[in-house]
Amino acid sequence: MDIRIILFIIIVLLGSVGSYYRDNSKKFRKWYIIIIISLLVLESSLRSVSVGSDTLGYFNSFHNIGNYSWGEIWDLFEASYVRGESRDPGFMVYMKLVSLLSTDFNFFLFVSALIFFIPLGIILYRFSSNVKQLVFAFTLFVALFNIMVLSGVRQQVATGFVFMSFLLLNKNKFLESLLLIGCGAFIHVSALFFLLVPFINMLLIRHIKFIHLASFFVIPYVIMYSSEIMLFLSSFLENSYYNVYGEQEAKGGAFLYIVLMEALSLFCYVAFFRVDLKKNKRLSLMYIMLPLLTLTVPLINLTGTMIRIGQYFTIYMMLLVPYAIDIIVKRKNRIFFYMCLVAALILLCLKSGSFEYQFFWQDNWYLTTS
Repeated sequence: MDIRIILFIIIVLLGSVGSYYRDNSKKFRKWYIIIIISLLVLESSLRSVSVGSDTLGYFNSFHNIGNYSWGEIWDLFEASYVRGESRDPGFMVYMKLVSLLSTDFNFFLFVSALIFFIPLGIILYRFSSNVKQLVFAFTLFVALFNIMVLSGVRQQVATGFVFMSFLLLNKNKFLESLLLIGCGAFIHVSALFFLLVPFINMLLIRHIKFIHLASFFVIPYVIMYSSEIMLFLSSFLENSYYNVYGEQEAKGGAFLYIVLMEALSLFCYVAFFRVDLKKNKRLSLMYIMLPLLTLTVPLINLTGTMIRIGQYFTIYMMLLVPYAIDIIVKRKNRIFFYMCLVAALILLCLKSGSFEYQFFWQDNWYLTTS
């Protein structure tokens, strides 16, 4: 059975009960988040190596980390940032540290899942106001973002650091926020894109709505010149590994995803048009994600791997869209609107094809090699 169906059922049924009886209860929201986050942590950490295109590679890397001395691992920093012969050396440090606690691969996945999901859960609790918002948020996550935590461990951990950075930035801890982005970049260099958020918040927040509107007119140019953009960005790195993205021709694809994200971005622009962001600090910081996702999502037209860049910003749609709904849709119609939107997301997700999931104890290959 497609594990997403089980997750959708639990998210909707439990959320519907809470929304009907205790929609605005902080206590229920907290427990709802804890329950769903716990399920997502287990899904990510108990998976077989056959789940996710990159999981087997991470399995091999983690089991080989014991062959590296600390001296060899530190040498990778020079190899990465001076000679350009390696990349993301912080991930080797991370694997080495986790391996000191346990050499079990699923324990490694468990720690990685906690780094990602705990700060995400805190964001959802602090920035949500009712259960309906959370039902949509978790449905959107399973439909669009779940694959990130079932395949790319490096970006999963890097995104966890970025979530922590966002939480600190919300408390005006600018330097601490930059430090965590740097930690994430040592794990996966793409985390550096999130540096745009604190600097926009510091220098351009007054013009953020204009920047958002202007970003829609730039979309065609991002699509046409996506190769040149990636070559320009990779030119700042010593490692030539990322040049390959700029040297390939646009493959197209992911059209529905691009259209969906741009449509949601436009929906948010219309909804927040008359909102005074100066009086709503919670929204003003999150609003920065809208122009950034509007500009980065079209890069997927070049290659599907570019979804990694946009996901640092698109994942905040989990809360931005509910904010927009609560502004535009009248209170008496909101439950019906949320129901239709959640149902549409589930149908679109399941229509895209079944997702084969196996627990690690179901994988004979894993049992014979562990």
